[in-house]
Order: sequence, then structure tokens, then C-alpha cells
Amino acid sequence: MSVIDCLSAGFRFLGWRLELLVIPVALDLVLWLAPRFSLAKMTGELAQWYRSMGAVEGMPPDAALLTQQVADMLETFGENFNLLSALVSTSLLHVPSLLVGGAHASPLPAIEVETPGEALVFWLMFSLVGLLVGVVYLGLLARRLPIGALAGAPARALVGGVIRRWLQVIAFVALVALLFVAIYLPISVGVGVATLFNPALGSFLAVASGAFSLIIFFYLYFATAGIVMDNLSAPAAMKRSFTIVHGNFFAALGFIALSTLISLGISLLLLQMSSLALWTVAPAIVINAYIGTGLAMALLIFYRTRYLASDAELFR
Repeated sequence: MSVIDCLSAGFRFLGWRLELLVIPVALDLVLWLAPRFSLAKMTGELAQWYRSMGAVEGMPPDAALLTQQVADMLETFGENFNLLSALVSTSLLHVPSLLVGGAHASPLPAIEVETPGEALVFWLMFSLVGLLVGVVYLGLLARRLPIGALAGAPARALVGGVIRRWLQVIAFVALVALLFVAIYLPISVGVGVATLFNPALGSFLAVASGAFSLIIFFYLYFATAGIVMDNLSAPAAMKRSFTIVHGNFFAALGFIALSTLISLGISLLLLQMSSLALWTVAPAIVINAYIGTGLAMALLIFYRTRYLASDAELFR
């Protein structure tokens, strides 16, 4: 199937199964209506420290301006960031969300998180719950497709494997984190040394390392689909994702680029729509959930059909 065929099939299989929208809609309602877990107090104190550093006598004007800009960025981040956004696993498990960026503030008073330790605990807790919710969401989509291990499976089959799939997704995150530590620890030292002798070379290496990160994420893009849809272990899912992308490089690149473009474009339009009046927020959330769910279905179809095609090639 071509990229366009996969996108078309995703929305065709979604149809009017509005029950598949319950999870993304519910998460957006939580982000909209629940009290925000705010970092404003903590980041405000850090911003004040930067401003005091910039006001030290003898500070060069450029450095003073830089510290002021950092302080402003910290304050803006603290005012807009909501730790509850970790409940939405958009990148890993493709759960759509219109409000994950904090577009609409909750009418309830915010819960202030005052220390980095508290922020880390809340972030880890919400992230783990978000991964569990994402596994359930992607599993529900996989049940509606005629391909994959969950195709047409009864609900109890999905429930029975949720914890295993959740643990494998956590293992995948841990393996990727370890991979980045192993790769970027020596690279960061090399960039630092290169910068001392040649700043231009150091900047080039820093940009190159960022591009390398994108390549890694590109090759692992379908790993969570393999874990949820085919009940694979984290290492097996990573290997299969690499194989699929390697064998379908331009098709995978086209699918990811096109689906991302559609998702971002629709989200920007719906955010504009939701800002017109309070009553427009709920319809915008539902429309975004429908578009995002159709794209997630298309991703599962692309992954499974490309895997079946590559598997058939091996037996020719």
C-alpha cells in the first residue's frame, strides 16, 4: 500500500467508531478543566536569580542581555507548562491532543510544585500513567484492524496483555535513553574539546549530533506499534522498526512527513478556532481527536503492511 492508501485506509477503518475517541478527548478535557500542576513559582525564583546575576556590577552588556533573556524564557515556560501534559504520550504512542501545549488554562487554581524533586516525582508518575493510557489507546485501535496479533481480539485479550505491553514500552524508553547516554557522553566531550580549539568545528559537530538524534528517532518510529500491535519485546520491536524503515526509507519518510504536516496543520487551525469563543473548545477537541486517531490508525496500517511485504520478500 502507498502512503496515501494507508492514510485513506486509516480513516476508512476509523469510520464512525467514536468510542475510539474517548481517550484523547478525555485527556484534553483533563488538561483543560483539571487544576494545572504549575512550575511558575520554582522557575520564577530561578529567573530572579538570573536577573540578579545580570545586574552584578561589571557584567558585560552582552552577558547581561543574555541572562535577561534566559530569565524571561524561564518565566514564560513556568507560566505555560503543565506537568499533567505528561499524561499524553503524543510522540511515543501517538495519542492526539489539542491542549497538550497549554493553549487553554484551567479555571481552577493551579497546584504549585515548589522543588525540583517534587517536579521530577510528579513528572515520572504522570509519564508512567500516560504510557499505560497510550498502550490501551493504541491497542483499541489495533483491535479494529484486520491485521496484527490483536485483530478482532476480544476485550479481555487486550486487557490481559496491557501490563506486559506497558512494561515493554517502558523498557523501550529505557533502552533508548541508555543508547543516547552511551553515544552522546563521548560526543559531548569531543564537541567540548573541539570548541576549545575551533569554535566553528564545535558548532558543526553539535549540529551534526542533533541530526544524528533525528535519524535514530526516525529508525525507531514504529517500535511502539510493534510492541502494542504484535506483542513484541522492546529489542525485537526496535529491530523490526529499523528493518521496516531501512527497507522502505523514502516511503517511511514520506508517511511521517505527510502525517506530521497534516497533524500540525489541523492543530493550528483548530487552536485558532478554539480561541474564538469558549464554546468552540469542545468541538475543536473532538475534531482534533478524530483526525489524530485516523492518522494513528494509518500508522498501524503502514507498519503492518510494510512488515508483511518485507516478510513476503524473504520467502520468495
